[in-house]
Amino acid sequence: MPRITAPTLVEHRERQRAALLDAVEEIVIETGSTQVRVSDVAARAGLARSSVYEYFGSPSALLAGAVVDRMQRWTTDVAGHVNPGGAPAERVEMYIRASLELAAKGAHRLGRVVRFADIPPECSEALVAMHTEMTAPLTLALADARIIDPDRAADLILGVIQASTTRIDQGSSRGSETDAAIAFVMRALDLD
Repeated sequence: MPRITAPTLVEHRERQRAALLDAVEEIVIETGSTQVRVSDVAARAGLARSSVYEYFGSPSALLAGAVVDRMQRWTTDVAGHVNPGGAPAERVEMYIRASLELAAKGAHRLGRVVRFADIPPECSEALVAMHTEMTAPLTLALADARIIDPDRAADLILGVIQASTTRIDQGSSRGSETDAAIAFVMRALDLD
């Protein structure tokens, strides 16, 4: 009989699932490949190979689960930094600042690898919905600032964030890249 390593069975299962998702993320980042093997994930998580199938039916479901989990954590982290009651320009700034802080910590690395991978169909719709949820604080701030087409403006800002993330990955200072990104966006949108 398997050993329960948490106060409740529910917590035990949540911990095991989290360990599997963390293992997938680590393996994808280390190898640069989205071709994960169940046996490798199980070994990294400290579980039996058969235990993986209690949570995920296939390697693609494992990858999809890891991507969704990372996006949910990113969304929660960024939203926690954006004060919904603040001025629109302040909220845009905080969104950019929080996103680049997370990127500097490496939270974007899984997304960089899987961006060009075949995402399982069961994950595609969820990712589109999550992208909308992830950008909601930014889009709302832009709408409150009376920016024409806040959805397009949010996508353009995400492009600035992505470019700044690439520069940080290449060794640029997070602080200087963050300041430059914020200044660029504020000037472009006339939010100074």
